[in-house]
Amino acid sequence: MSLILDAVKSTIPAEFYSIPLQRVASFAFMTAVKSKRLGLSMTLSDDRVFEFKVNLPVSHMGEIETLGLKKVMSWTDSLQGIERSFAIAGINGALPLDGKKYFTGNALELAARLGAGKKVAVIGHFPHMENIKNVASSFSILEKRPQEGDCPAEDAVKIIPQADVVAMTGVTCLNDTIEGLLALKKPGAIFIVVGPSVPLSSALFDFGVDVIGGAWVEDEEEVCRKIAQGGAPRHLNGLRSVLYPKNPEFLAGYDEIRPPR
Repeated sequence: MSLILDAVKSTIPAEFYSIPLQRVASFAFMTAVKSKRLGLSMTLSDDRVFEFKVNLPVSHMGEIETLGLKKVMSWTDSLQGIERSFAIAGINGALPLDGKKYFTGNALELAARLGAGKKVAVIGHFPHMENIKNVASSFSILEKRPQEGDCPAEDAVKIIPQADVVAMTGVTCLNDTIEGLLALKKPGAIFIVVGPSVPLSSALFDFGVDVIGGAWVEDEEEVCRKIAQGGAPRHLNGLRSVLYPKNPEFLAGYDEIRPPR
């Protein structure tokens, strides 16, 4: 059970649960659920990232739209990875976005700016990490599927408590690792959670997140067409990356942006 995700779900208004599920689809890299709007999640289908029953069939396959939002969101505790992906996408399609301050910007570029001359750790192997590596005093990538130069995920207990800036993939919201990683945060460190899976919810701030580098869908048809044909977040022109900080003054000088209606 994820205390963070339970806290996030508690912020969804009760009346949103009556909105029908209009689209429920899971593809190679992305999963989508539409209720109030289209919500996305990375598709959790790799047993190196999620070690439980990723190869079992999804329950209620072919009729998930009839289950309703509340049932789908309860799958955050599922042992089947794609069911978890549906749950996160459902949350992201139902979270209220109004009344918060969002800013345009790239979360990894922010990590590079904040990490200049400091110890930086990145959880998850993102492309184009040279911008951070070139300015940090020390730089580590922690990865469940280590590539050349990466550290295994198990090294987090040694690396995270020393890091000044941590950029963490939103997949940690899917595979129940986010709370354990946040517990390793040293006083004064900055934690940024990155990716379209991350709920744009202030509940994350209560657990130690400083900046959410999330996203919302601005062109639903473009996004759905591409994810159905193997698209990942970097391919989706209709997806808007946004920064949502715990303290808006933290992003002074960044342009504010409003969510779509």
